[in-house]
Amino acid sequence: MPEATNSGRMIQGFEVPRRPWWRRHWKSLAAAALALVLVGVGLRYWDEFPCGGPGNGVRLIGGQCVGITDDAHVFHDDFEEIQSKIAEENDRISEAVEADDSEAVKIAHLGTFSFGEVGPMDPGRMLRALEGAHAAQMAANHSPRFGDRTPEIQLELANVGSQQAQWEPVVDQLVPMAEDDTPLVAVTGMGVSIDSTRDIAERLSGENIPMVSSAVTADGLEHGEIPGLLRAAPSNTEYVRALREYMDGLDEDTSAALVYDENDPDLFVTTLRRAYEEHLADFTEGSAQEYRGTTVGESSTPGLYTAITMNLCTAATDTVFFAGRAPDLDDFLYALSIRSCDHIPMRVVFAVTGLSVVQDDEVMGYLEDGDISLVYASATDPRWENATPGEGAPEHYGDFLDAYREHVGDDAGAFDNGYALVNHDAVGVAARAVRLSNLREGEELPTAEEVSSQLMLLNSAQEVEAGGGTLSYEDHMEGEAAGRYVPVVELPLEGGQPLEDPYVTGD
Repeated sequence: MPEATNSGRMIQGFEVPRRPWWRRHWKSLAAAALALVLVGVGLRYWDEFPCGGPGNGVRLIGGQCVGITDDAHVFHDDFEEIQSKIAEENDRISEAVEADDSEAVKIAHLGTFSFGEVGPMDPGRMLRALEGAHAAQMAANHSPRFGDRTPEIQLELANVGSQQAQWEPVVDQLVPMAEDDTPLVAVTGMGVSIDSTRDIAERLSGENIPMVSSAVTADGLEHGEIPGLLRAAPSNTEYVRALREYMDGLDEDTSAALVYDENDPDLFVTTLRRAYEEHLADFTEGSAQEYRGTTVGESSTPGLYTAITMNLCTAATDTVFFAGRAPDLDDFLYALSIRSCDHIPMRVVFAVTGLSVVQDDEVMGYLEDGDISLVYASATDPRWENATPGEGAPEHYGDFLDAYREHVGDDAGAFDNGYALVNHDAVGVAARAVRLSNLREGEELPTAEEVSSQLMLLNSAQEVEAGGGTLSYEDHMEGEAAGRYVPVVELPLEGGQPLEDPYVTGD
């Protein structure tokens, strides 16, 4: 009988060829191939699965879900409803564009939509920011307030992380969107005055993508320094000019001191300090106390302000010009409320986009317990709702309220911190520039570069009917808006009307 060879086996005296090795092990090979595919997919998308899945524009960087979306990833539980509203409007527009019933462009609203233990923003203020931006989106698409309704505005949310450390890959996503079929034509938001905001603005400026910042108030972050960057809120210098008018109107003499945050990377506090020193130095005669703030650095340490309050008491100080961020202000007010010299009434002077402490019983308790009055220059006044338009309140503040209530809801306290208003105004300014750039011959959509070229034409007949004032942008203002109300608010509130003769930028 013949023997079987290595290539086969003997059956009934005949040699049967062996099956190829791959046929004998196909199940194992298939399983291995599938595993390799899954590993490859996992490696390719490992940073996207925790943030809603592949292809949604958001990925995990530095432990935070950052990127660009409308609601494919909800950045915070509090944002679920407003992100859904934004996505619903975006979807409506997309369907109309596909049916050739409309044309559209995109505005990206850039901000810090995730949060760590410390940071310059919090979910409460950023919720109002998103709500205000959406109210302006709806006003732009469904009314003539910001010009002709064409093209319609889609709003995308660009999250750069809790302290903006992840801004570069997000901006890398933004830049090519200017070449999309529905092009990105402007960026709004940018609500934190720190070095990375300047880096973001310089990068976008270099790409000819215009920007309208909402709550960036640090001096130097505007068109005069960074071409294509406007601001919707007042600058720190404008805030302090409003405070100067207030201080000049006081009947009594004051003994004042400057208390400032020494965090150099924080442009808000450093430029606010310089503005105090330039415009209010005759009140302080050089007296200053410094501390190291916590909102862009480390967590607060116990007794941070104890030495400061002791020094203020020894000097019999009755007025403090505070150059710091709002969360640090809360801790400072607590320290003042238990100071040893509580027999001397204390006035704390501040500048801020808006404060929600009116609704904060704990902080209001500090003011009462410590015989403290808090005086702040702001982008909004909680009493504007009941004031006469064009006198105590801006002429079009009621239009902002109507848009917010119609498209977002009627939420008591929604307007106190100012973020709904300034973000509404920022999107409104961008929308007005878009509509102005569309007033030319041809059927092409406006480009980011064309929108940027219209920014310094937003004056005279093209003024922006914003909630905070009738805004006008001209070269000599260098990106600052003329016509912006800068109210001064005294807490505890006395009376239901704003202070008379509010400061208005450009007057």
